[in-house]
Amino acid sequence: MINVNTVYKKVLSIINKEQRGFITPDEFNKIGSQVQLAMLDQSMFEYNRFLNMETANRVNSGYANLPQKVHERIDQFYKSSSVSLSTGVGTLPTDIYKIIELTNSDKTLPFELVDKHELPYLLSSPLTKPSTDYPIYYKTTTTSGATSVQVNPTSISTATIDYIKIPTAPRWGYVVNTTYGANVYDSNPYIETGLLLDDTINHTTSIGIVTTQSVGGAANDYTGTPGVTAGWTTSGSGTGASITVTVGSGGTITGVKIISAGTGYVKDDTITIDATAILGSTSAILTLRNEDIYKSTTKGSTNFELHPSEETNLVNGILAMSGIVLKAPDVTQTTSQIIQSNAAAKQQ
Repeated sequence: MINVNTVYKKVLSIINKEQRGFITPDEFNKIGSQVQLAMLDQSMFEYNRFLNMETANRVNSGYANLPQKVHERIDQFYKSSSVSLSTGVGTLPTDIYKIIELTNSDKTLPFELVDKHELPYLLSSPLTKPSTDYPIYYKTTTTSGATSVQVNPTSISTATIDYIKIPTAPRWGYVVNTTYGANVYDSNPYIETGLLLDDTINHTTSIGIVTTQSVGGAANDYTGTPGVTAGWTTSGSGTGASITVTVGSGGTITGVKIISAGTGYVKDDTITIDATAILGSTSAILTLRNEDIYKSTTKGSTNFELHPSEETNLVNGILAMSGIVLKAPDVTQTTSQIIQSNAAAKQQ
């Protein structure tokens, strides 16, 4: 992982030094996402090239093992998932960038990838016909348009897929300092459908989230997770959020604080806190607003998923895609010559 705030500060520092204006957080996030994907693609290209060099006995071991170094970069995006099959058809994860292999559940039997048009030829002969000892698959789509695999024989009910995932888009989240108008970095993790975490600097939940007040509650702090804690329920499908409500001396809720964000929450979901959960005579209801969910705010951050060794290339890539050309051409020309010399040395 590479910290998104570190990269953004470096990019802004260089732009300021070069007097080239400013990159807004939204521009940085969009450009950073494209650069991260391009760098993953480049790593795959380099891995292939270095494997060819290794085959020709032009790669050494240890720190000089170039294929291994590139492999470590790609491994940042390695993922494995179970695929349920119905009559041989299984829906693939939505974050697949490149399939590595499809195997049985315990990964002892690889499935062979074939072109769909080859299937009639394979089925025509007992020697090539797929079996539980020699399964095959090809990619297709479901009736709903999702990417899927067709496995043959169709009696196989589960499979495991290893793949390189699509990089998670980076996000430099922030709050605006109301005094100076400056953007202040929010280090809390971004969860699109999670509830906004509370802290003294970035966010404090407004009492406006309480749409039905409690009556007669015992003064104290009460923490619960809707759908899990007794007396705490929700009208929506959100799960995992931990919420603390403060009941004041008057028996009503005087404060609400989000302890853990959870996921799956949407605007207008209600969270009901039964009277018994706060030792009161009536229940309280919280109604979620746009400002209570990360998706509708600028808050929450996501780091780059690239290998730490890629930080310099990442900064340079963002600057290049932003149209930033460093001044002092003598320095940049010398740097370019060094890079070209290093590239030539690797190919010898």
